[in-house]
Order: sequence, then C-alpha cells, then structure tokens
Amino acid sequence: MNTQGTDLQSKLHKLIEQYTMDKKRLTELEAELTEKTNELESLKANDSKYYDELQSALNQVKKLTMENETLIKKNLELEKVVSGFESFANELNTQIDSLLPIVEKP
Repeated sequence: MNTQGTDLQSKLHKLIEQYTMDKKRLTELEAELTEKTNELESLKANDSKYYDELQSALNQVKKLTMENETLIKKNLELEKVVSGFESFANELNTQIDSLLPIVEKP
C-alpha cells in the first residue's frame, strides 16, 4: 500500500507540475492574444484612415476630371470663336485688297 500511495503521490505531483506549466503557458498565450488583438485593432484603425484618405483622393480626382472636361469644352468654344475671327479677318482682308486698287486709281 505504501507503494501505491507513493505512486499516487508521484502521479499527483506530476499532474500538479503539468497543470502549473499549462497554466503558465495559458497565461503567456492570453498575453500574446491580447497583444495581437491590440495590433489588429490598430491595423483596423489604419485601414479605416487609409480608406477615408483614398475616398477623399478619389473624390478629388472626380472633381478635377469634371473641371478638366469643362475646360476642354471651353477651349473648343474659344477655338471656334478664334476660327470665326480668323475667317472674318481673312474676308475683311480680301475685301480691303479688292478695294485698294479702286482707291489707288487717280
């Protein structure tokens, strides 16, 4: 019986040691989990910040694209006006040239 008691005590001692090691490891893993959770929250906050910045940049690009399109339309209109002035100036030049021989005759 003494042997059974000693075996039982030895097994109990081993179980207590195993429990102590497992408890220590569990505590380490819980600390690691807390750290990783904090890192994840930080990354999520950064993702949200970057997403907002990306949305802002996208809106700016859309705004600039619309402004560019407006400027292109205005440029085309101005080119038409300039072309009209050039045509008018050429026609006026032609008419003046046709009048000059008449005016120059004595």
